[in-house]
Amino acid sequence: MACDRKDIVLKWCGKVCAIGSVLVLLALYVFIAGESLPIWWDAGILPLLLGKEWQPLGESPQFGFFTMLVSTLWSSLGAMLIAAPLGICCGIFLAEYAPGWLSAVIRTVLHILTGIPSVVYGFLGASVIVPWYERVLGVPSGESLFCASLVLSIMVVPYIVSGTYAAFKAIPLTYREAGYVLGVSKLYITTRILIPLAGHSIVSAVTLAFGRAAGETMAVLMLAGNTLTLPLTWFSKGEPLSALIALEIGTAGIGSRQYQALFAAGLVLLLFVSSINFAIYYCNSRGRD
Repeated sequence: MACDRKDIVLKWCGKVCAIGSVLVLLALYVFIAGESLPIWWDAGILPLLLGKEWQPLGESPQFGFFTMLVSTLWSSLGAMLIAAPLGICCGIFLAEYAPGWLSAVIRTVLHILTGIPSVVYGFLGASVIVPWYERVLGVPSGESLFCASLVLSIMVVPYIVSGTYAAFKAIPLTYREAGYVLGVSKLYITTRILIPLAGHSIVSAVTLAFGRAAGETMAVLMLAGNTLTLPLTWFSKGEPLSALIALEIGTAGIGSRQYQALFAAGLVLLLFVSSINFAIYYCNSRGRD
């Protein structure tokens, strides 16, 4: 009887926590959308998303997110270009080839890396990667989207490694044993059997890392260059959406057009990251089917 009461209490606590989480998320959406609604209504959705000029304090203020959106894509996609192959290969190595003690040590280090504040990564990037970039290319200022991507790749690689490792460990041993019985090599089993089976989970891990990179603030703020010009290459300076919000929200007057535009930028970023999370859920549901 006492156990039944405990189960009922735990069940209701779980429901309350779940409903509370949903309500908090909805409240966040409603608040950000409400603060940005006037600028969406006055300026229009397409002019805000596709406008290339950001001059909030000019005689004729202009608010366009296109330049910052491109910077966000350069930095986050560039980070995934580096982190995805490295993280997937590392996860496969830890799950299938590394000795147990080595796998445990590396995974512990990766877990520690996920807990390091992003400002520390940004400081290390500004102290090490930027000077190296300046020496190699002979440029006076090394802050660029490339340097931001390098640091972002270091920050998100643990998520890809952990997701890949968990995906491979979730595959039953019978698949491996069947391959060994047939005399198939370990490399063949890994590439032709295990990777296709773990494909959906690997895609989910990479997508999660992409969302993490797209929403990162401090590292890109310190390394991207913070230039409001359209970045045409990966090596250009830029200012992602998250950096724009962090730089200007403290000086924007409450209720001003700049204030509303920054909340609109936050809504765009929130919707972008949320769509990535929905994509992860879709991949996981397809994988279970």
